[in-house]
Amino acid sequence: MSSTKSTGISGEKFKPWFRNELIRALKQGVVLLVASVVISWAATSFSPGIRTHWTTFNYELSSAALDQHPVALVRTFATRLRENEYGWKPLGLKTPFNVTAARAALKRDYPEVASVVNGVPQVPRALGLKRANPELYEQRLASYMERHRWIEAGRFTSLYDRDDLFSPPNANVKLGLFVTKAFGLIDAFIYTIGTIVAGGLPGVLLFATVLALTATPLWRSRRPARTWLKVLAWPTLGSALIWGAIFFMAIASAFFGGFTPNTSAIALITTLPLLSTLAKTPLHLAETLVAQPKRWDGIDRRKPRRPEPPPGMTVPPIGGA
Repeated sequence: MSSTKSTGISGEKFKPWFRNELIRALKQGVVLLVASVVISWAATSFSPGIRTHWTTFNYELSSAALDQHPVALVRTFATRLRENEYGWKPLGLKTPFNVTAARAALKRDYPEVASVVNGVPQVPRALGLKRANPELYEQRLASYMERHRWIEAGRFTSLYDRDDLFSPPNANVKLGLFVTKAFGLIDAFIYTIGTIVAGGLPGVLLFATVLALTATPLWRSRRPARTWLKVLAWPTLGSALIWGAIFFMAIASAFFGGFTPNTSAIALITTLPLLSTLAKTPLHLAETLVAQPKRWDGIDRRKPRRPEPPPGMTVPPIGGA
């Protein structure tokens, strides 16, 4: 894959660049702090309804930062992958290859069926349901069995249905069960993104903000040079900024929590320039470290050079003949 054409973040050396960026970020942060405090005070003083929504927004933003930080999301991803069975057949758009989720959905759609034994559905209230509507009962039972067979046909039955369920599986079965988790990577990723969206608008704004702050400097940076490496580094750099946002919101809550509880959103807005600088810092440092120095051409330019002799004349040796 060809290298990405990029202008780089800056041609300056790291120390003066970082000093200038930090000063600029602090100045912009002060402006944003004053503006956000004035706007929030004016809006909350104007309407009690706005004050209630503003307080709720700050609470949900703090909750999203504490409950959906990178470590929690990795734990959610791993738990989803570990606690579900995956097959080789796609079983849905939202839960691809997830046999456990497909079975749970089938149970929700047909609560009257308790289980299936030897290919026969077990319905505890079969007599009452038949007496109420025999045609509907047979139709639902047929639909249930069709979905049940579709789900079971996509399972790795040789791995999960062992003869002796009381002894631990052998190495081959363990390796096979581990390989089936590769089919669940997409499902676990969709589920993790769904937890962020389910957290509400504050969580979505928090993650969208850190991803936007890291996208531009990462694309403009010369290092990493490959596009696919930039794509892999993007969520990692965004996760690091999440920790920075949590740190600044915690500091604001510790300093100004007694003054007003609505500090999370203001702290996030105020530190946007500083978070942008933090996103650029490792990229610019990488550019500085990998910059190749110019090779020496063998000419010492610190001393004045002798004039070139005219054609046909020789240069006398040093110290005379």
